[in-house]
Amino acid sequence: MFIGYVPSTGRFKDSVETNANGEIIADQCMATNVPGVFAAGDTRQKRFRQITTAVSDGTIAALSALEYISA
Repeated sequence: MFIGYVPSTGRFKDSVETNANGEIIADQCMATNVPGVFAAGDTRQKRFRQITTAVSDGTIAALSALEYISA
């Protein structure tokens, strides 16, 4: 099922950096410009939008968050 390309990130636009399309900008560890805040899946800026990439993002974000909390 296809639901579109517009991410539901409006509630975060004043909290984390987003691009012109409303996608959250995150690095390869899924970290945003706010320390301790991570983004994953189709909410973030990326080339491909597939369930497999979203699941991968979630794993990376969770492990990165664990590292952040542990540090």
